[in-house]
Amino acid sequence: MLSNTEYYEEIPNNNDKKTMQKIKNLLKRHKTTSSLTEKEEDFLTNYEYSESIFYGLPKIHKSRQIKEAIKSQCSEYIICPYPEDLTFRPIVGGPSAPTQRLSHLLDILLKPLCSGVKSYVRDDFDFLRHLPEKVENNSELVTLDVINLYSNISSSLGLEAVDYWISKNPEKINGRFTKDFISEATEIVLSNNTFAFNGKHFKQIKGTAMGTKMAPTYATLTLGYLEEKMYKKVEEQFNEEVKLYITNNWKRYLDDCFIVWKYSNNELSTFKTLLNELNPDIRFTAEESTDRIPFLDIMVIKENDVILTDIYYKPTDTHQYLHFNSCHPRHTKRAIPYNLARRICTIVNKETTKIQRLQELKEY
Repeated sequence: MLSNTEYYEEIPNNNDKKTMQKIKNLLKRHKTTSSLTEKEEDFLTNYEYSESIFYGLPKIHKSRQIKEAIKSQCSEYIICPYPEDLTFRPIVGGPSAPTQRLSHLLDILLKPLCSGVKSYVRDDFDFLRHLPEKVENNSELVTLDVINLYSNISSSLGLEAVDYWISKNPEKINGRFTKDFISEATEIVLSNNTFAFNGKHFKQIKGTAMGTKMAPTYATLTLGYLEEKMYKKVEEQFNEEVKLYITNNWKRYLDDCFIVWKYSNNELSTFKTLLNELNPDIRFTAEESTDRIPFLDIMVIKENDVILTDIYYKPTDTHQYLHFNSCHPRHTKRAIPYNLARRICTIVNKETTKIQRLQELKEY
């Protein structure tokens, strides 16, 4: 991964001191315009920072070979040495990185803007509130996924998006902070994501700063900005009625998108092409079904014109939970089955299926 010079470059030394100095200079420049308290300045600059570490999390749920091994072995332990199709999600672990606290502040400042994004879904329970109870008989369930979203948001696009949302909803930003301060602070976080791997130092040169607190909010606002362009293009390509329908029914959690498509397959193909032309770096893949499709932890089911929801477990979920004889507090151990059951009761909206899922949970 780190040999890909489009996204990373090797640097000779640890740049953390220089990065912290940039943050201090930022605060000095905006001392009169953005009124941080002494405690806030102390929080941002006066702590023992350390270099981030780069590692990868295996995407087990996307490996076909591992899925097949789980299915065939039916065991608590799965033997699948060196699966050739196993890929990694890059992670930058830096809870004490020089930009982490500035990123935390930006996350607090920018998060209120997410409510202005029409497609914004907070979590799977929020998604349930947006699902229609009835749909047209011939409609399709469609999910779309953005390929490597964090890595492919260019800084210019992200900063443009942040500027757009602040200008559109200035009342949602704390009045003590100017747009210039937020833009400059965001640029510092994005352009100073450095880390160590295998005794060498690297810098991320493209994409959202991985491992940073503001990343999910920043990504939500950036895609929301592209969606504003998408609504206009839909009106040009189709008509006002289609635009209104998509505006009201297109829902997204970070890089996962969902819509019940009630128009023709040709129009769906046109819509997918339109999405992939919004930005050269942002690409969508789609899955379609006439009867059922997973989205987040929910299986969305269409029976004629009625929408039902069921709990969804990935094929690689082996239902291994904390052992009750572990040395955790008793209330923690009791909370696990309670919350798993509560999740089923919230998500599953058909009574017979709900009873079946609760019985399965009891057996797990």
